[in-house]
Amino acid sequence: MPADDAVGARAVLTCPGCSAAMRGVTLAREPMTPLLVDVCDDCQALWLDANESQQLTPGAVIALFRAIAASEPKERAAYRALLPCPRCTTALSLTQDIQHSTRFTYYRCRYGHGRFTPYVQFLREKNFIRTLDAQELARLRAVVSTVRCVSCGGPVPLDRNAVCPYCGAPVMLLDPEAVKKALDHLEAAEDRRTATPPMSGDAVIAIATVERELEKNRREYESEHGIDLVALGMRALRSLL
Repeated sequence: MPADDAVGARAVLTCPGCSAAMRGVTLAREPMTPLLVDVCDDCQALWLDANESQQLTPGAVIALFRAIAASEPKERAAYRALLPCPRCTTALSLTQDIQHSTRFTYYRCRYGHGRFTPYVQFLREKNFIRTLDAQELARLRAVVSTVRCVSCGGPVPLDRNAVCPYCGAPVMLLDPEAVKKALDHLEAAEDRRTATPPMSGDAVIAIATVERELEKNRREYESEHGIDLVALGMRALRSLL
């Protein structure tokens, strides 16, 4: 079914991060008709209108996870200091949120039009990723000195701490156990909802993968802002999904 038939024709949104036209991904929504989520692969972020994140079905979250994993950005730059709402152009507010015990961030329109959410923060909200423990941080520091913040794109020097000095987001990686657990939970929920066999899925990335990818081609993932852990993670996911 064409996206316009499912959700109704509407204007293409302009990405708050890079001003490019965002592409639409049609996803199932409960209990209403499907919705169109706007994504920008270059900025590695998506726009969700008010309450859309909570309305996605388990199968829709899996579909969006796979769309994120398959994305191939041309160039991922750091976000600008002020990001405009694509609905009203008002500057978005960086917002700290919590779901159960998981903390995540996004950029929210103060007038309630929606939120601009980095891919990694959406994955964190849906329990696909976690922060690194002390042992993992020690291993990471042994191979890289600076990483790119998964939230704002700024440089995070690992010799100081594991928190972005610009937006406060922690250093994070996709974890195999966390991904498998989240997928299993969503697949079981979608199976109960639709009474069809659950989808199979497994995606793995950890510090060992970071080390292997850096050995292959360090320059591909390194910039003035440090090593891009998001690019490393997405490359691994594309090879496994």
